[in-house]
Amino acid sequence: MPGTIKDDYWHGQFQRVNLEVARADRTELVFFGDSITWHWSLGAGTGREVWEKEYSRFHPLNMGNSGDITPVMLYRVTHGNLDFAAGRQPKVAVLLCGTNNFGVTQSAGGAVRWDLGADCPPQDVAAGARAIAQVFRRRLPQTRVIMMGILPVSNQVKWAKCQQANAVNAALACNRNEVVYLDLRDRFLIPDGSINQRLFTDGTHLTPEGYRVWAAGIDPLVSQMMEAAPLDPVKIMLIGDSITEGLNSSGSYRRYLDGMLRRQGHLIDFVGSRRKHNDNKTEPDSYEYDVDHEGHWGRNSAWLAKNTPGLLSGVAPDVAVIHIGTGDLVSGTSAAEPLTDEIIGNINKVVESLRSKNATVKIGLAKIIPIPGKADEVRLLNEKISRYAAAHSTSRSPVVVADQHAGFNVAEDLADGSTLPNPTGARKMAGVFADVVNKLIRMDSTAMGRKASGLVPAPRLVPETS
Repeated sequence: MPGTIKDDYWHGQFQRVNLEVARADRTELVFFGDSITWHWSLGAGTGREVWEKEYSRFHPLNMGNSGDITPVMLYRVTHGNLDFAAGRQPKVAVLLCGTNNFGVTQSAGGAVRWDLGADCPPQDVAAGARAIAQVFRRRLPQTRVIMMGILPVSNQVKWAKCQQANAVNAALACNRNEVVYLDLRDRFLIPDGSINQRLFTDGTHLTPEGYRVWAAGIDPLVSQMMEAAPLDPVKIMLIGDSITEGLNSSGSYRRYLDGMLRRQGHLIDFVGSRRKHNDNKTEPDSYEYDVDHEGHWGRNSAWLAKNTPGLLSGVAPDVAVIHIGTGDLVSGTSAAEPLTDEIIGNINKVVESLRSKNATVKIGLAKIIPIPGKADEVRLLNEKISRYAAAHSTSRSPVVVADQHAGFNVAEDLADGSTLPNPTGARKMAGVFADVVNKLIRMDSTAMGRKASGLVPAPRLVPETS
């Protein structure tokens, strides 16, 4: 993924989509891709008549960009192309990505060169397309995704590589209630395996009839997704100080927790007002996780107690994960007993704020990780955290202790000279929190209106290949 998009044309299309996303009001359907998507309604607009006839009722948004490749597409979806206003996320997204990776070796204006082209490994192209789908699911948790297999092309050498990329993603397991992989190649080929010339203008791009074939292939699926009940992810808020925010993506437990929970089958949405690291200065360097959180660098428990009501103004989390107290113990000057009592009092205010927003919120309350030179204070605070959880857990709003202290090794799991976890420590923290969040979601899934896994069984909509 590039650090910036330097090419004037690509940058212009990137900004066009950002502007249209910011203005989107009733958009229920988006198409994301390269020039094949672009020509639905832009450029030569070969598919414009079909677009208007089939999709105008969904107020669709064309997010195509001619000549685009998966590295640039990843930049686009992580830098504004998916920043729909709250409550305005589309219901369905159709993704068609990857064909240009086998041909494009530099940006349209030549400002950037790419190690792509005919020798680009098909598995890399498949991974790029899959990464884009993952970002859509994380950034638009209520949006269902149709992930298209790369369409046929006349160049048989290139088509063979496209089919290899398609085979990689077709073989992967996915939750069909969230993402459906759809390969329409047979609709574009004649019996000898070559492309149907009537459907293509130049062996790659589609004629109006080609767009009608594409529309006919996805329309049953689009209709069912539009009519289905909205996806209802479990909203999880991660609350704390710099340990929650993290110095960078690799040292943040949030990155690993996201994957662990999704692999357990949970439909989740991390929520919060912040997205960055390192005192809100550093952008996430990975697209692999949902970046929203309420980790506040340098803030102590008193600040969190005072500001949590405001942080909750726009969202009511179903699950809250709290790691509070490290900053107080590092900078505090009071004796251990009153200082730890003060921290517990502030934790209680955070819990009360959460329950005021959602009376059935489930809470994972962490014993804090070790602090070099503060073993006695940490032990005392963690004892009080355990007692607090036992005394304040209720059947409607359980509080479960996440023991982040046991098994955490200062020498192995903290960054050098820091109270922050290194990547090894971050993974350990994620594992502990994953176990607790999994328990919280499952212990009372009925009260949250969801299946225990956070998923609703998906109907068999259409064959993966049709």
